[in-house]
Amino acid sequence: MKKIRNTQRLQTSAPTGPATARAEVRGIAWLLLAVLCTNAQAVDAGRLFRYRDERGVMHIGTNLPPGQAQAGYEVLDSRSLKRLNVIPPAPSAEQLARQAVERRTAAVAEAANSRAEQARQRDIAERRNRDRMLLETYADETDLAHLRDMKLESLDLILRTADNTIGHLRRNLAQMDATAQEHIAAGRQPPDSLVQARARTAADLAGQEQAAERTRAEQLAVRARFEADLDRYRRLTGTLKTAGS
Repeated sequence: MKKIRNTQRLQTSAPTGPATARAEVRGIAWLLLAVLCTNAQAVDAGRLFRYRDERGVMHIGTNLPPGQAQAGYEVLDSRSLKRLNVIPPAPSAEQLARQAVERRTAAVAEAANSRAEQARQRDIAERRNRDRMLLETYADETDLAHLRDMKLESLDLILRTADNTIGHLRRNLAQMDATAQEHIAAGRQPPDSLVQARARTAADLAGQEQAAERTRAEQLAVRARFEADLDRYRRLTGTLKTAGS
C-alpha cells in the first residue's frame, strides 16, 4: 500500500498540459542536432587534408588554415591515406587574363573555321548545281562551243561599234583643237561654243574608251568561263560514259 501511495504522489506532481509538450519537442530537437553534429564529425574524421604552406613545407591535418583553399590541397582517406581528391590552386589574375585571351583566340579561330566550312559547302553545292545545269542544258560540247562563239561575236560587234565611235570622237577633237589654235594664232580667244563643244567631246571620248575596256575584259571573262565549262563538261560526260560502259 505504501508503494502505491508513493506512485500516486509522483503522478500527481508531474506537470501536464502544453508546457510539457513544448518541453518534449525541445528535447527531441536538441537530440537530433546532437546526432547530426556527431555524424558530421564522424564524416570529417574520415578524411585529412594535405597541403604545402608558402615555404613549401608539406602538412597533413584535419583542417585547412585560412587562405589555404586558394593555394590548393589534397583530400586523403584518414585510414589508408589514399588520395581521394585534388583541389588545384585558384588561378592568379595573370592566369585568368591569359585564359580569357586564349578563349577569345579559340572563339575567333572557331568562327573562322566555321565560315570556311560554310563557304566550302556553298562551293560544293554551287559546283553540283552547275554540273547539273551543264548536263541538262547541252546535248554535247558543240552546243556549248556554239553558245560561246555567239556571245563572243556579240561582244566583238559592240567593241567594233565602240572603236568606230572612238575614232570619230578623236577626229572631232583633233579638228576642234586645230580650230582653237587658229583663233589663238590670230590673237583671238577661241569661242565659248568651241570650248564647250570640245569639253563635251572629250568627256564622250573618255566614256567610250572606258566602255571599250570593259567590253574587252568581258571578252576575256567569257572565253575563260566557257573554257572552264567545256573542260568540266568533258570530264562529266567522260565519267558518265565510263560508268555506263
